[in-house]
Amino acid sequence: MYLKAVVDSIRVSLKLSAQRALLGNVPKCLRSASLDINDSEIVWKCVFDNDAIDSDFELLSLAGTEIISDFTVSFSIKEIFEVIPYPQKINHLKWVVYSRYER
Repeated sequence: MYLKAVVDSIRVSLKLSAQRALLGNVPKCLRSASLDINDSEIVWKCVFDNDAIDSDFELLSLAGTEIISDFTVSFSIKEIFEVIPYPQKINHLKWVVYSRYER
């Protein structure tokens, strides 16, 4: 019971942290942002459209830095940035924290 409460607390904190990190940091070319956690590694996945440029990747890398800064030094972060043009399907991680409206 205690372990489940700890895991739930980390999950909620992680999702809230990602939402905060995205505020003001969502370029038009971002299709989705999702995350997961494996042991003490946070996985941060951002999927972009074809028109993404280096500054878009840097912006979401900064968001990843903001996420990891909310956690203790025992956690690490793995960033995955993919370019998958619309309308190709995206394979999200466990928790989607941003998804662009696409028809």
